Amino acid sequence: MEETLTFKFDDKRVQYLITTDDKLSKLIKCIGNVELKVESDGFRCIVKYIIGQQISDKARETIWKRLCKLCGNLTPVTFMEQSYETLRSLGLSSRKIEYMRILSNCLIDGKIELKKMESLSNKEIINKLISIKGIGCWTAEMYLIFGLGRLDVLSPNDRTIRRSIQWMYNLEHLPREQEVMNYFKKWESNETIVSLYFWKAISLGLQKVPFNNLYSVRGGILYETES
Repeated sequence: MEETLTFKFDDKRVQYLITTDDKLSKLIKCIGNVELKVESDGFRCIVKYIIGQQISDKARETIWKRLCKLCGNLTPVTFMEQSYETLRSLGLSSRKIEYMRILSNCLIDGKIELKKMESLSNKEIINKLISIKGIGCWTAEMYLIFGLGRLDVLSPNDRTIRRSIQWMYNLEHLPREQEVMNYFKKWESNETIVSLYFWKAISLGLQKVPFNNLYSVRGGILYETES
């Protein structure tokens, strides 16, 4: 169900990105390769990112693993078979359970057919998904990236991306949506790959050190310049 796409340092797209911005070039050279894990089952992917709304990645993964263990083969049907109380015991909020039940019923009833949507544009898919209660733009964008593996997706309100830009460009404030979009203009068609580097930078804890002191990352250890 899951496919891993690896973007290595010598990938032509990564090499192109290195030429677009000195700071991004430095970040890429420090991090090296990044991976995109694509969940081919659209329902599973969307559920995972409904869980992830407004909580940390670590918390999301904990609840996600509990849900997968509970359902065995997680499908709209097996999800609907679970009681409210059991789902709440996993750490799911009442609101997220409601959202997942709405999504499950839409798929069971055929109101939404994810496979048929795959040929649509990013904007068309987002518009269809956000018509379902509980799925906003961020969740739809995560589906485009982690469900369909599209490389031209920007989630301008993703807090981790915003934090990465603030850190990398030494901004006094967290950039707003339009500011994020302005930075990403130079990376058009490769927005997902840049986002992967930003997400990995935060997951490695690199933002704990000023970007100008960033030198290299080896084995998860940060080496700083002497300056």
